[in-house]
Amino acid sequence: MKLLTIGTGRASRIADIFASRGARVNNVNLFKTFAIVQSIDSLKSLRHVEDKRRFYAVYRDGEVDIRSAFNNILSFNELFEASFIICDLQDDFSYYTTLRLAEELYRTTEEPKLCLALAPPLESAENVNLTFMRVKSLLKAYDSLFLFETRDGFEDVLVKAFNVLSLVGEIDVKRRVSGEVVVDTSDFLNSLSREGVTVVAFNREVLPLKILRRLKRKSYSETVAERTERMVRMFDSSLLNTSARGELKSAKKALIVFSGDPDEITMDGIFECIKAVERMNPDILVRYGDYPVPNARELNVVVLFSGIKKFRL
Repeated sequence: MKLLTIGTGRASRIADIFASRGARVNNVNLFKTFAIVQSIDSLKSLRHVEDKRRFYAVYRDGEVDIRSAFNNILSFNELFEASFIICDLQDDFSYYTTLRLAEELYRTTEEPKLCLALAPPLESAENVNLTFMRVKSLLKAYDSLFLFETRDGFEDVLVKAFNVLSLVGEIDVKRRVSGEVVVDTSDFLNSLSREGVTVVAFNREVLPLKILRRLKRKSYSETVAERTERMVRMFDSSLLNTSARGELKSAKKALIVFSGDPDEITMDGIFECIKAVERMNPDILVRYGDYPVPNARELNVVVLFSGIKKFRL
């Protein structure tokens, strides 16, 4: 899934990370990265977004003029299946620029409009009030809103989780490998709800080299059981470290995606994870699938919970 990725203000640092570490298929970065900032120092701080894809915009008294920057972005004629705007809720320039971008996107494109909102840790009344006031406005402006609290190390989790999600629907011409359950772009987009925010759960595990796994090969039934247990364990652990403190059982939709060596992914593992989500909320609509990466050392799981309106504060 190719994403028109625009970082605004302080959130442009996330676009810069996607420019260098974004998922690639057939040697093409799936994140088409741009940045709109309000200072020359911010332009200089971006190391990986190409110079011609960085734009300066004037900001005064809550008003920001991004028409020139947006027209320049469209002039690149990038192919994308959704726009992905990154906003820092604590940065006034980033917030107002993100609202203006929504207006321009609705005026010029028909693709889904996604927003990633970076929120301060929801530990004080001041942070909570600011976050939810601005989240409410962004929910009206965009088709779907992802919420990430800016806790220590959140950038690494964010990029790895969205790398897995961006790979759905992509075909690597060199690999010619199919997964247990094919998950595509429509599955991802249909798993998002406009009512309430989307929270991301992520976990990864580094596996021994494949040759070592083969040397330790056990009986078929034992091997399958170990792989299934690992997937369930990873799923359970991911729910303990979500991107924001949403009440997961209040979600209306969910998407489960495993990514890694197809030999390490089992249907039993996927079905057990589905059952776990349905036990949380019998009415939730669950989609699922996997993206195979032959001989990968990492096994990843991403779980989206969308349509969340309740939070644990």
